[in-house]
Amino acid sequence: MIDDVLTLLLERLNSYFKFKTGTSQDVVAFVDNSQADNLSIPVNKVAPILVNVEEDKSLRQADRFEGKIANGLKTHINPTICINLLVLFVCRFADYKQSLRSLSLIIKFFQRNQLLDHSNTPELDPEIDRLKIELITLPVSQQNEIWSALRSAYIPSVSYKVGIIAFQDDESFEIVHTVTKPEGSIQGK
Repeated sequence: MIDDVLTLLLERLNSYFKFKTGTSQDVVAFVDNSQADNLSIPVNKVAPILVNVEEDKSLRQADRFEGKIANGLKTHINPTICINLLVLFVCRFADYKQSLRSLSLIIKFFQRNQLLDHSNTPELDPEIDRLKIELITLPVSQQNEIWSALRSAYIPSVSYKVGIIAFQDDESFEIVHTVTKPEGSIQGK
């Protein structure tokens, strides 16, 4: 589901960039992480990078289990988990001014599209009710930690919290343990 959300944001941003700049090429692209310890941010592209996944505990139900009726029997399943994604949009262009233009376009796009739901985003996964997107300003110390972890010097970027993605596994299953007598046991004593 996380991959679907990031792909959706990538496609929506590409459409917006094409509309605003008149280009026919995709500007937003995922990073190349085929090398073991190095993330390769493409040049002349905007790259969304998932920085963190956090549970939104304020929306978690107090009851540890939810009841569900299946085939006439009440089963217990874990409640839905709502998560937020921290996504860093990195604008890496050979022309620094283009990086800043792209950064401005991202901010404008999300200012206009703070809430994505099925009415304004028909391609949204049916399991997701809505996505709320908000600008996050990280302190300089946290930005430094992120760029150190990415093993890169600072590149113009902006971070957004994308929430709420609900995870629910509707399929419950039963594990049956059978107890058998060990062979050679003495009976009758």
